[in-house]
Amino acid sequence: MKLVVEGVISRRKGRGAYMAAITSLPDGNLIACQFVGKSLASSDNHIEVLRSVDGGATWSNEGSTHGGGPPADGWAYRAPHIYAVPGGRLMLTATRFDTSRQAQTFDPKTHELQHPELLIFWSDDVGRTWSSPQVIPVPLPRERYTTNGAGVFFQLAPDRWMYPIETWKPVGYKGPPDQMAAALFSSDQGRTWGELTVVAHDPAHNLLYWDHTGTVLPDGRIYIMAWTHRYSANEDLPNHYVVSSDQGRTWSQPMPTNLPGQACAPVALPDGRVVTIYNHRRQPAGVRAAVTRDLVRYDLDNEVVLFDAGKEDLLGSPDPSNVLAVNMAQGFGKPGGVLLPDGAVMAYYWGTVDGISHTRWARLQP
Repeated sequence: MKLVVEGVISRRKGRGAYMAAITSLPDGNLIACQFVGKSLASSDNHIEVLRSVDGGATWSNEGSTHGGGPPADGWAYRAPHIYAVPGGRLMLTATRFDTSRQAQTFDPKTHELQHPELLIFWSDDVGRTWSSPQVIPVPLPRERYTTNGAGVFFQLAPDRWMYPIETWKPVGYKGPPDQMAAALFSSDQGRTWGELTVVAHDPAHNLLYWDHTGTVLPDGRIYIMAWTHRYSANEDLPNHYVVSSDQGRTWSQPMPTNLPGQACAPVALPDGRVVTIYNHRRQPAGVRAAVTRDLVRYDLDNEVVLFDAGKEDLLGSPDPSNVLAVNMAQGFGKPGGVLLPDGAVMAYYWGTVDGISHTRWARLQP
């Protein structure tokens, strides 16, 4: 695997751009989305859409999906992703967090999260305008769980769409978080949602399966990887994976790979190999990509460094013993990837360069 070319989606000084996602459209052009705000957890987080007609060399910023800037509705909007769906429509998934009572969406001291809602926006004009958000109900008690989007959305069949989510604990709940990697399903192409399955979970609340994201293998199985953390010891474990052979109804037990990462994004290749783009948080920190043939052992001797974070891997001086405080101070991260029609993989991520927030992309040739 080699890095062929790389580029920048956007640069922002003073107000960060985070968690870009790129989608290859049926017409061959690229559309991207990201959220912007003063910080990762600030109340002004909102969504922008960008477009490229030259393979990513240049991007035009088409502005906020909320009409000119942050919406004054008491919500912070995060982690968007655009998908092409049947009928020529586009769908944008995102999560919004209630900031009407507290500006920050997350409190690293109490580990409490403001109430979120799962969203879908629809577009009938290739992403130039978007509908009001459709709120996706989650069949879990609100006083015990928060639920936010995770990973990428799957159109497994015309009557089976999968919306990955993860749980945490809400403001006011004093017990440990019951963190689950899970998914919601729709049988009518996103109009209604009901079935919920658990993808990975430790009932003892010790192992946490964060930021799970996946890919559909050539044989139809779903392969999902997760940043795996031992909560009691504040210790990252190697990334774990699970597999489903029945369109997400049941899942294998989480098993470790040899990938020493945090958030990661696998992309299946037609020949059965998987390219995973991941956050490498040990020094030298940055974003890397590695290949596996058996879903377990990655070829780390031949991995590709996509981004070297240097001294800007952390912004500020968070308490190193508090993994959640450190996570809120990250200067780079949340990688993803898309398989292009020509067989190349376009990776994307965000990072900080000379104090300026970048969303970036890199083209990999497996």
